[in-house]
Amino acid sequence: MPSPAASANVATELDLLRLERLVHRYDIGELIRHWPATAGIENSNYFLATRKCGVERQYVLTIMEQPANAGEALVPLLDACAAAGLPVPAVIRTVDGEPLYPLDGKPALLCPRLPGRHVCNPTLRQVEALGRFIARFHLATEAADLSLPDYPRDGAWLDANLQALQGRLPYGDQTLMRETASRIAAALERRDVTELPRGTIHGDLFRDNALFNEWGLCGVLDFHHASRGFLVYDLAVAANDWCTESNGTLDPERTLALLRAYHALRPLAAQELWYFPVFALYAALAFWMSRAVVAQKQRRGAAVRSNNPDEFRRIVAHHRAHFFYLSPERLD
Repeated sequence: MPSPAASANVATELDLLRLERLVHRYDIGELIRHWPATAGIENSNYFLATRKCGVERQYVLTIMEQPANAGEALVPLLDACAAAGLPVPAVIRTVDGEPLYPLDGKPALLCPRLPGRHVCNPTLRQVEALGRFIARFHLATEAADLSLPDYPRDGAWLDANLQALQGRLPYGDQTLMRETASRIAAALERRDVTELPRGTIHGDLFRDNALFNEWGLCGVLDFHHASRGFLVYDLAVAANDWCTESNGTLDPERTLALLRAYHALRPLAAQELWYFPVFALYAALAFWMSRAVVAQKQRRGAAVRSNNPDEFRRIVAHHRAHFFYLSPERLD
C-alpha cells in the first residue's frame, strides 16, 4: 500500500478496491501491488504490478488532473509515436477498446512502464540522444494526421500572466519579467519569426521526462503539453534544462551537441539558428511565469504542486545578459 508521504504527491488517491476494479477493465492480469509515482506535478501517477499467466509486468496509470494541451489528439499522438518506433508509452485499451478510463470525472491512461531512470547531470552522449529523439519526433508527427491546437503560451498568454503577477514579485524580478515579455512579444510578431517551421512539439522535454539505461535513451514521458508550435521551441525548452549550469549559464558544448544531433536528422534552417537564443529566452520566461503563478496560488493557500520559479528567473537573467550566437557552419 502507498505510504502517507508518497500519497501526498497525488491529487487523486485510489484505494486497493478501486484499482482492482480498474485493472479488471484491462486484459493485463491480476493486480499484485501498486504505489504512487512521486515525481508528478500536473497529473497523478501510479505504478501497478500485475501477474498474468505467471508473468509479472508493470504499468503506469496516469490520471489527468488538468486537460492536456493536445485534447482529444493526445491518444492519436501517442499512437503515431509508438507506430514510428519512438520510445514513448503506448496507450493500452480496455477490454471494450477504449483508450481512456474515467476516474472521478477525470480521464485516465494506462501504459506499460518504460525501463530506465532519470539523469541529473546528463553527459554529451545523453544530450545527443535527446537531440536525435526530438528530430525523430518532429519528423514522425509531421507525417501523422493530427489535429493539435496551437501552443497556448503565446504573446496573449504572456501578457495575461504578467498582469496576474503585477505587484506580487520583487521590483527587480517584476522589471525583468516585464521587459523580457515585451521583447518576446515583439519577436513573435515579426514576419520572419511567424514563418519559422511549425509542427507537433512536446513542449516539456525536461530531464524528469526522459529515461536512460546503460544503452541510451529508452523512454520519453509526459506529453501533457504537446501542441502545435515552433519546432525550434522544443530545442529551446530542452537546452534550458539539459544544457544549463545551476547559475543559469547555458553550456556551449552541450547546447551545440544537442543542436548538432538534431540537425543531422532534420536540418535546421538558418533562421531557426538565428532565432534560437530568442526562443531559449522565450521558453525560460514561459516556465518562469507558469511556476511563479502557481507559487502565488500556494501562498494564498491553494493545494497545488509546483517547482521552484527561481531556477528559470536565473536562466532568463542569463539569457538577457549573454547572447548565444550560432552560425550554420558550427552544425556541420
